Amino acid sequence: MFYVKKNIFKTVIYLSFIFLAFNLFYLQVISYPIHKQRSLENIIRIIPLEAPRGIIYDRNNRILVDNRISFDLAIIPQEVDNIDITLENLSKLCGISKKRLYKNYKRNYTTPFIPVTVACDLDKRKAFFIDENIASVPGAILLSNPRRNYRNPQAISHIVGHIGKIDEAEYKILRGYGYKIREYVGKSGIEKYYNSYLRGEDGGIQVEVDSASRRVRRLGYKSPKKGKDIFLTIDIDIQRMVNLLLREETGACIAMDVKSGEILALVNSPGFDPNIFVDPTKQRQRLASLRQKDYPMLNRAISSAYPPGSAFKIVVAAAALYSGKIKKDTSFYCSGTYNLGKAKFSCWEKKGHGSQNIIQGLTHSCNIFFYNVGRVIGPNLIHRYSVRFGLSQPTGVDLPGEVSGLVPSPLWKRLNKNESWYPGDTLNFTIGQGYLLITPIQALKMITLIANKGFTPRPFLARRIGKLNLEGNKVNRTTIAEEKNEFDIIQQALFNAENDSTGTGQRARVEGLKICGKTGTAQVPKAETHAWFAGYVPYDSPKISFVIFLEHGGGGGRKPADMARVLCKYLRERGYL
Repeated sequence: MFYVKKNIFKTVIYLSFIFLAFNLFYLQVISYPIHKQRSLENIIRIIPLEAPRGIIYDRNNRILVDNRISFDLAIIPQEVDNIDITLENLSKLCGISKKRLYKNYKRNYTTPFIPVTVACDLDKRKAFFIDENIASVPGAILLSNPRRNYRNPQAISHIVGHIGKIDEAEYKILRGYGYKIREYVGKSGIEKYYNSYLRGEDGGIQVEVDSASRRVRRLGYKSPKKGKDIFLTIDIDIQRMVNLLLREETGACIAMDVKSGEILALVNSPGFDPNIFVDPTKQRQRLASLRQKDYPMLNRAISSAYPPGSAFKIVVAAAALYSGKIKKDTSFYCSGTYNLGKAKFSCWEKKGHGSQNIIQGLTHSCNIFFYNVGRVIGPNLIHRYSVRFGLSQPTGVDLPGEVSGLVPSPLWKRLNKNESWYPGDTLNFTIGQGYLLITPIQALKMITLIANKGFTPRPFLARRIGKLNLEGNKVNRTTIAEEKNEFDIIQQALFNAENDSTGTGQRARVEGLKICGKTGTAQVPKAETHAWFAGYVPYDSPKISFVIFLEHGGGGGRKPADMARVLCKYLRERGYL
C-alpha cells in the first residue's frame, strides 16, 4: 500500500513539472510575440501631432482662413491611477476648477489610450508654466495643436463655411479613409466641399516611458503634413463692401465674371462667425446661431429658392422671341387690368402703360403685356425655355447644399398636385409668381446668359488647389439659339430699364457706366414682397454680372437698385470695369 501511494505521489510531481515546463514553453516561446508587444505597449507611448489644414486665400493671395497654435491640456486615461487626484493637481497648475476639468474629461473621453483634452487654448504664459511642472502629474500632457482661424468671419462665412468634430454618421462613412474619432472636418462651404484637400496628415511622437509613466527618451517622430492650400476667385475687398451693403438686410448678393464664371463676391446676410465652431467654450454661441429665427447659417444664395417676380420676364421674352410667336414690333395695350373670365389681373401701374412692344414691356416691367405674351406662347414653351436657361437644376457651383428650385408645368401640376393647369396659372407663371421658385445663383446664371448672348459659364470659387489649376472656367453653352438678334432686343430693353426716365431700374444708374438690369418684386402671402435686381455691366461689352436679392425687401426698383448702383461704382474703383 505504501509503495502504491509513493508511486502516485511521484506521478503527480512528474505531471506538475511537465505542466509547469509546458506553460513556461508556452509563455516564453509560443506567446512570446504577444507578451513582447504588450510589454512594448507599456513602455512606448504615441503622442499625436495634429496636422494643420490648408490655408484659404482670395484671388489676390490674401489670407482668408489660416491656423494658429492652441495650447491644450490633456490626460491619457490608461496612465492615470486616480483621476480625482490627477484632476486636483492639474487644477492647481492651470487655475481651472476641478469640476470644470472633470466635465471636459467626461465629455471628451473616447478610449483609454487616446489623450482626453480637459482645457483648451491656454494662455502662453500659463502653458509654459504647466509645461515646466507637468512631469509631477503622471498621465498629463501639454499639446500644441493648430486651430482654425477665420479672418473677416462675417463677410466670408457662407463661402468658406466652418469645421466641426466628426459626428457618428460621418465617421461610419469616412473611417475607411483614415478619419479618426473627434477629428475636425468641414461642415459647410469650401471647408466641406474641398475637405479631402484641406485636411492634412497627422503625425506623432513615439516615446519611451518608465514604470511611473515618465518620459525616458524619444524613439521616433513623424512630422504632421499640412493640407493643401486653396486659392479662391473672390476679392475680399468686394466681399467686405457687399457685406456692409447688406448688413441691415436679409438676403444675398453675388457678382461674377461673365466670361470665366469666376465669382468675385458671394455674400449672405445675416452671416455667422465660423470661429465659434472651433472654440469649445463657445457652445452657447453655437446653439444661438443654429436657433436664430433669421437663420444666419443658411446660404440663401444657393440653398433657398424664391419666386423671382418680374425678373423672370427675361425668360418669357426670350421664349416668345425665339419661338417666333412674338416679334419685335408686336404690341399689346395695357389699361392697368387684364380680364380673365370674371377674374381681374392687375398691372403694378394702376393707370396702365398704354400700347407696349417687347422692349417697352421689359423696360416698364408691364404685367399686362406679359399676360398677353403668356397666353400666346403657353406654359409648356415657357417651361422649356426656363430649363434651357438653367432653371430647375443646380448651377454646379463648388459649394455644398445647392438646391434645384422649381419650374412648374401642366404635367408637373397634374403629377404633384393632381390638379389641372388653369389659364390663371399661366398668367402668374409669366410674371414669376405661382409655383415658380429659383435661387439667387440661378438668377445670376439667367442674366449672364443674356449678357453673353446665348451661353453661360459654370460659376466657381476655387481656381487653384496647391499647384493644381482647376478647370472651373469651362463654358457650358446653352441650346437657346445661335442667332443673336433676339438677344440684342432683350439687351436693349435691359439697358433702357436703367437709363430711360420711365425704366423700373433707373435708381441703379451710374454716370459713365452703361448698366443693364431687370428688377423683380415677388409677392409673398401675408408678408412684405421679396425684392430682386439682376444685371450686368457694361452694356456694349459685358464684364461683370450680378444679382441682389432681399428677402421681404419691398420693391426691386428701390433698395436693390440702390445697392446695384453702389456695387457698380465700387467695381469700377477696383478696376474691374
